[in-house]
Amino acid sequence: MSEKSDGRPRAVVRMVGGKPVLDDPDAVTMVRAVEKHNCRATLEANADRVAHFVRRAAERGLSASEAVIVVLNVDDVHGGQLANVLMPGHDWQQFRDRGEIPTARGLAPRNFIQDLLGTFDEEAATKLQAMTGLAVVVIDRGVAEVFPA
Repeated sequence: MSEKSDGRPRAVVRMVGGKPVLDDPDAVTMVRAVEKHNCRATLEANADRVAHFVRRAAERGLSASEAVIVVLNVDDVHGGQLANVLMPGHDWQQFRDRGEIPTARGLAPRNFIQDLLGTFDEEAATKLQAMTGLAVVVIDRGVAEVFPA
């Protein structure tokens, strides 16, 4: 267990609604790191569509400063909200009914995605800001991760 600089443990147990709850910032950091790593599996499962949108961005003459490719798990709290903005009214239930994970993929305005990432994943926002080439932003598992296209 990690400790604060004064030797006290960072993890604490507190009562919420009469039940003990463990607050452990180090465990939260570890889980986020694992979920960001797992976003690579989402990227790999959508490699053919990412390649399609790399070509599509080139055909449309979109620069890396104008657009990003997004891969969104629609059942993720953040991915679902963004999918509804980018593809309003799309029927995602048909994918769930087939036992699939509904995934939205496409091109999106880079500035919009940059601002959005800043609202829930500063690490991903910083990574996108530093990337000069066409980026793929995966939103899944409650986190975002950024990859080169």
